[in-house]
Amino acid sequence: MFSALYNSIIEWNRSTNERQKLQHAYLTIAVAVLLLAGLVSLIDSQSGQDLLNVSLFAGAIFIVNTLVWSLMDSLVITKLSNRRKR
Repeated sequence: MFSALYNSIIEWNRSTNERQKLQHAYLTIAVAVLLLAGLVSLIDSQSGQDLLNVSLFAGAIFIVNTLVWSLMDSLVITKLSNRRKR
């Protein structure tokens, strides 16, 4: 089991670029904090809501980062790569 997890992490590291890794990190943080907020809200409602706001902020960063990278990829990077091919 450990070796399968280790091999899948190595394959993920090899197959994704830095931008995708950053997006995965934002999404992982948002989900982990959301789960933590649910557990904390069982003990203290206000602290759980504060953690929920952190999770929503991380999710918003994920969405904005996705949009910005998509726009940059479609508008800037493709034009630069086309210019270099000429």
